[in-house]
This record gives sequence, C-alpha cells and structure tokens, in this order.
Amino acid sequence: MSESNNIIFVYFIGTLGMVLLALSVFFFFVTYQKKMLKKQLELNETKAKQQEEILLNTISAQEKERKRIAQDLHDEVGAMLSVVKLNVGRIEKKSEESVAKELAAETKTYLDEVITQVRRISRSLLPPSLEKLGLFFALEELARWVNKAEQLKIVCRKSGEQFRFDNKKELAVFRIIQELLNNAIKHSEATIIFISTRFTPDYNLMISISDNGKGFNLEEKMNSGLGLKNLDSRIQIVGAKFKMKSKHGKGTTAIIYLDTKV
Repeated sequence: MSESNNIIFVYFIGTLGMVLLALSVFFFFVTYQKKMLKKQLELNETKAKQQEEILLNTISAQEKERKRIAQDLHDEVGAMLSVVKLNVGRIEKKSEESVAKELAAETKTYLDEVITQVRRISRSLLPPSLEKLGLFFALEELARWVNKAEQLKIVCRKSGEQFRFDNKKELAVFRIIQELLNNAIKHSEATIIFISTRFTPDYNLMISISDNGKGFNLEEKMNSGLGLKNLDSRIQIVGAKFKMKSKHGKGTTAIIYLDTKV
C-alpha cells in the first residue's frame, strides 16, 4: 500500500471513529434525556398524587370537624338556648313589674333570633335534608335560609327526576355550590341568584349558578383568589367538569357537569 493510500486510510478510520464517537455521545445524550424526562414525569406524578391525597385528607378532616360542630350546636348549644328561653318565659310570667316583663319579652325575642341563627349554621355545616332527601332538596333548604335574611333572593329550579348518587360526591357537589353561593353573596352585590339543576335519565347531572351581580375579571381572580383555586381542586377530586364566565356589569355564571356513574 502506497504512502498516500495509508494517509487516506488513516484519515478515513479517524473520521469514522470521530463519527462513531459523535453518534455514541448523541445517543447517550438522548438516552440520558429520556431517562431524566421519565424520572421527572414519575416525580411529578408522585407529587400530584401526594397533593391530591393531602387535599382529600384535608377535605375529609374538614367534613368531620363540620359534622362535630354541627352536632354540638344542635345538641348542646341549641338545647341550652331553649332552656334559657323557657326560664326567661317563666320570669316573664311571674314578674309583676312592667319593666321586667318588657325586658324578659325582649330577651326572648333575641333568644329566638340566636336559636334561628344556630339552626341555620348547624344546617349549613351538615344539611340533614341532603342525606335524607337528596341534593336538590338540600339546595332548596339552603335557599330558604338565605332568603329569610331578605338581602337577596335565591331561586331553585329543577328539570328531570332527581336521582341519588355516591354520598361523598353528593356532599362534595353541595359544598361546591355552597362555596359559589357564599362568594356571590359576599362579593357580587347581586339581588337574585338562580340555581338550575338538571337530572338526565342516563344519570348525568348539570347545575348552573347564575347571578345578576357586578361580575369580575375571571383571569385575575384565578391568579389571586385562593377560594377559586380550592374550588377547582374540589371539582377535580369529584371528577366533574366546571366552567365559569363573568364580565364586569354582566353577572357571573358557573356550570358544573358530572357523570355520576363514573
């Protein structure tokens, strides 16, 4: 082999070696990136599951605490207030002084208001009609309690035959609607809120909550409002689809869709 051929051969071998080395480095880099990406995805999935589990445990703990407080309010505080009212009534009957009678009567009126508020709070924390009669009846009861304050009016409408579904999901949907109503009552300056509930024969549920309030910038609220983020988390846990639209001066509408068979 001539010297020029040797040079060409060495050059060819060197070039081939460099190409192979470059390919090896490239494939190593691609493989490494894939492994890193897979590990990152696994880590993100683990974090998401942990966050979901933490949120589920938090919500479960909240519901247990709400149940305990509701029972204490009903069984203990409510009973004690009723006894106090009876005693005030006895004082009113036995008192001979007009001033004392008037004071006793006024105290009974205040006690009636306090007892009513205790019952309202107790039912809000743990609505008995939800477990006994179902979601729509619980919403009607909630609306009646709000309407008693005469600050605004809530109108409940239903289409289709009500069906029952998983107790935890039913309670979760009620809490979501309750939170939406609380937000509307506190911030919307609305005079009327419509709750429309549609039950379909194939066990799908759609609920819309709309008000005639002042509306808001939805994007700003989602970025800054912890309440809306918590609401979104609850909706994801239930497995529902959720849509909200709002515009300044045009009110707000929220729609919840849930396949109860899932």
